[in-house]
Amino acid sequence: MATETATLTSYPTAYETSGSISGTKYRNAIGKGSDTSAVSGNDYASGSSSSKAYIYYSFDFDSIPDSATIDSVECTVKGHAENTSRSTCNVQLYVGTSTAKGSSSKFTSTSAQTLTLTTGTWTVAEVKNMRLRFEIGYYGGLINGATVTVDYNWNSTKWRITISNSTSVEVTASDAEVYEGDAATIRAASLEGISVTDNGTDVTDQFVEKQETGASYEVETAGDYGFALNGSTGYYVSANKGISKTAAVCRVDFHVPVAATVTFTYINYAEEGYDFGVFGNIDVALSDDYYAAGSSGATITDSSYRLACNTSTHNKSGTQTLSYSLEAGDHSIWVKYSKDDASDANNDTLQFKVAITLDEPFTPSTYWAYTISNIQADHAIVVSAASSTALFVRSGASWQQVKSAYRKQNGAWQSVALDSAFQAGTNYVRRT
Repeated sequence: MATETATLTSYPTAYETSGSISGTKYRNAIGKGSDTSAVSGNDYASGSSSSKAYIYYSFDFDSIPDSATIDSVECTVKGHAENTSRSTCNVQLYVGTSTAKGSSSKFTSTSAQTLTLTTGTWTVAEVKNMRLRFEIGYYGGLINGATVTVDYNWNSTKWRITISNSTSVEVTASDAEVYEGDAATIRAASLEGISVTDNGTDVTDQFVEKQETGASYEVETAGDYGFALNGSTGYYVSANKGISKTAAVCRVDFHVPVAATVTFTYINYAEEGYDFGVFGNIDVALSDDYYAAGSSGATITDSSYRLACNTSTHNKSGTQTLSYSLEAGDHSIWVKYSKDDASDANNDTLQFKVAITLDEPFTPSTYWAYTISNIQADHAIVVSAASSTALFVRSGASWQQVKSAYRKQNGAWQSVALDSAFQAGTNYVRRT
């Protein structure tokens, strides 16, 4: 989940009154009173028994995209009543100053009290016009603080923005990559006119000149048993032959500089329906579990796969082919040969070869690369060129390119340069 925290407006933004109101009335500021005990003084409405003031506090949710969908709204309010028998101290969320949302709650103590409001359902437009209405009268009361949290979905990501009477501002996000293909490397076609910093340290002189390798693949074991290359035939062969209740699993990692077609030539010749090979979908892992025998063959427990060779169509002594279309970049395809808990038959293996055909012309080129040290740590990579600056952030296991950065100055949000967006505690970043 991406998380955004911003600030509640300091003073009410609209007033409605009726009856006779005395004192400085409804000038109380959220966050200006004590947050731990009741507040005394004249920062509340008082007057005759018929007097009422309706105070509306505003929230700034303008950063929520119009195309988002609102999942939920939560609100807590802290305050107190000046006189529990004679005060009116109701709080409720509103759209503008006319449409109530959820139901009203009331402060019933002269000591600081936290209320959790019911909020109802909201649209983005309503959230952007959200108000907290404080109804006070006669002896009145005071609000010490309020917090509103909105969960919303946007661009296939779930976000949470919380606005309270805090002055801190923080935004975090996840699920993006710094460079398609190798998350540990920053690449540049040329070093001319650019500079790169890693967590504030200039690393431009650490770039190394490299040559594009073109298309390639590697076969890696992904379970207790893998696939071994037979040097005389050129086939990778499952390594669990004759071993019941096992699965040989490998991951075939591809790098293709342009769009390409990958073709597996395979031989699946085993105990039909019970021992057989499976080819996964692109970038979707297969489990390392074997398939147990059922009434008419083994039961496939992998929820996603491209092809299971568990029928007579694919159980043959000769070769067959299976092709995949890959986009430029790095991809993986898992291959598996599963054996149930009973008999062996025929070759009792899955064997495969791999061929890569580029779908468009490609000329190898020189590039420069910086390998990020301590790849598991958090990083902020700033790439500056003559005409633009790109900021990439790493948190945990993922990378993201940052599109905008802001700083709150004198109560207003100001855009800041991406290369200064990581001054601790002062700025925040936001993804596309």
